[in-house]
Amino acid sequence: MPDSNDVEKMICRMLDMGDEELLAEMEMSFRLSDERHQQISDTLEEMMLEVDRLISRIDEIEDVSLEDENE
Repeated sequence: MPDSNDVEKMICRMLDMGDEELLAEMEMSFRLSDERHQQISDTLEEMMLEVDRLISRIDEIEDVSLEDENE
């Protein structure tokens, strides 16, 4: 994450840009933000699937353990 000096430099650079260059910069920024959001969403979905798989496995182990106790 950029520090305050980096942000200040970026803002000053953007203030010096022409309209078309600024628009292109903002479009690129939005596109990158969307890509990061998609990556985070994909990773979160994978993690949730893994948690579900682990919970199912724990349930299976507990069921087998209960069956063994009942025998």
